[in-house]
Amino acid sequence: MSSDDFRMTVRLPGDDAAAELVRRLHELRLDEDERALLGERVIVSRDDETVFLYADSAEQLHAAQEIVLRELDGGAEITLERWHPVAQDWQAVDAPMPQTEAEIDAEEDRVREREEAEAEATGFADWEVRVELPSPEETDTFADRLEGEGIPLIRRHRFVLVGAASEEDARELAERLRAEAPAGAKVEVEASGEMVYEVMPRNPFAVFGGLGL
Repeated sequence: MSSDDFRMTVRLPGDDAAAELVRRLHELRLDEDERALLGERVIVSRDDETVFLYADSAEQLHAAQEIVLRELDGGAEITLERWHPVAQDWQAVDAPMPQTEAEIDAEEDRVREREEAEAEATGFADWEVRVELPSPEETDTFADRLEGEGIPLIRRHRFVLVGAASEEDARELAERLRAEAPAGAKVEVEASGEMVYEVMPRNPFAVFGGLGL
């Protein structure tokens, strides 16, 4: 089942400014209130001078936007969008989606199911295998197959996170997923936001490609 995907696009004056924003997000220490607003995971990726953040709700995206604005040194162009699977396109975040009562109920059910699955996926994982897929459709097919095997995960548009209890387990899983993922997929292993000192609130920003992306 596909999740709801919300995206923030941050266009900065140059590559250095974009890399600096990604670094700051990676190193953030948040208080409990901010952490609660951001939910389980916000995916971060970068393409030259543009930084992308992927969330699963408008509320999570707006909370991330406040933090991004706080961390920016200078001006940036920010766009908030929502993925429309029928149109296969990003549209304004407030564009209408469900219309009928049945459609609204179905979407609420999907949100509840996703939140329960993500709580299980992130509850005890010290390490994460992070997979970037070539398209949303391939992401859904790949994630559905893993969930069918009983593997808890988080998906955001073209990204999948799978938790592991140890670095060894994560690397073994990554080796398997590299062999099974579609051509063009990128697989990496990272310590998750859970693997921090107890005095530090967990960082929900998961950076794909490392800080050099």
